[in-house]
Amino acid sequence: MGLLRKIQTLPAFLLGVFFLYWSLPLAALMNKVKFLKLAGKRNDAYGWGVALQQLFGVTMLRLPGPQLANPGGPIIFLSNHRSWADFYLDVVATEGNAQMLSRMAVALVFPMFMGAVCVIRSVILFQRGRNHEKEAFNKMIDRKMAASPVDGLIVYPEGHRSTLRHSLPLKRGMLNYAYIRKIPVQIVMSANKEAVISEKELSCKFGQEVLVGYSEAMHPSSYPTFDGFVAAVQKEWDIQWSRVYSADWSTATTITVDETNNREYPWSIKLAQVFVTGGIVLFFFAVLYWSSLAWAAFLTLFGRYQALVSAVLSVWASVSLLMAFRRVRLPLKTATTSSGPSNSITNGVK
Repeated sequence: MGLLRKIQTLPAFLLGVFFLYWSLPLAALMNKVKFLKLAGKRNDAYGWGVALQQLFGVTMLRLPGPQLANPGGPIIFLSNHRSWADFYLDVVATEGNAQMLSRMAVALVFPMFMGAVCVIRSVILFQRGRNHEKEAFNKMIDRKMAASPVDGLIVYPEGHRSTLRHSLPLKRGMLNYAYIRKIPVQIVMSANKEAVISEKELSCKFGQEVLVGYSEAMHPSSYPTFDGFVAAVQKEWDIQWSRVYSADWSTATTITVDETNNREYPWSIKLAQVFVTGGIVLFFFAVLYWSSLAWAAFLTLFGRYQALVSAVLSVWASVSLLMAFRRVRLPLKTATTSSGPSNSITNGVK
C-alpha cells in the first residue's frame, strides 16, 4: 500500500514542487513580489511567502496568547522544522521580518527563488559539514544581519527536519550566538506544516490549516549564565510544543494576510531585483514553452495511442489533485524531548 499511495500522491506532490521551484516568477506574476516598484517601501520576502500561502491555499491560525514580538532591533525566531513548507510559512508567521539561516544545499535545490532571496538579503547561507570556528561564524552572522534590511533571523534549533511526534533536543550553536550578542529570542511553533507538503512522503495537500503559537520574547540579559539561558529556552520550547500540538483548534483565530510594505530597500537591491527577478520571469516562460514542445514530442512516441496515454495521465493527475484537497490534521498528541540541548556551533538551521 505504501508504493500505491506514493503513486497516487505523486502528481499533487510534483505540482507542489513546481510551485516551490518557480515561486519567485509566480509571486511576481501575482503582483506579490513587486520587483518593478522602485519608489516607496515594499517587502519582497513577505510577498513571496504570501504568494505561496495562497497557491497552496493554506489558512494560518494563531492560538490565543503572546503575539509576534517587535523588539525594534535584532531578534532570533526559533521555529520547529517539519518540511519544505517551512520555507515560506515561517516567513509569513514572522511577517517577513526575518532572514532565514539556511544550508547552501537549499540554494542548489531551489535556485530560482533563492537567488532573489539572496539579492534582498533575506537569507544567510552556510555550508553544513565544515568545521566552523565559533567566533568566525558569529562574525559572519553579524555582517549578514547588519547588511540586511530586516532585523530578525529564523533559526531551526532542532537542527534537522523531523516529522516525529516529539521534538528533537535543541542544539546550542545559535543559542550561544544569541546569548553572546544579547539578542532576544522568540519561539514560533507551528503544527500541520508537513500536511501541506512532505518531501519524505512525496505528498502535497492543498487547502490545509496550519496552527501557530508564539512564546513571549526571552532576553539573554535576564540569565546570568549561558546554561541557565539554554535551560530556560528548552523549557519554554517544550511548553510551546505541548501547547500547540495538543491545542483546541477552535480557540485559534485566522492570521490576516495584509499587504505589507514596510521595507525601504536601497537602490542597489531594487535594481538587482529588476534584473534577477525579471530575468527569472522570462526564463520561466521560456521553460514553459520548451516543456510544452518536449511533452508533445514525448506523446508522439506512443503513436496511435497518444490519446489513450493522455487520458490515463489526465485521470491519474485529476484523481491525485482531487484527493489532495481533503483537509487533514496530522496527529497532534505528542511528547516533548526528554534529552538536553546538544553541543554544536553551526546548528539550528534548515
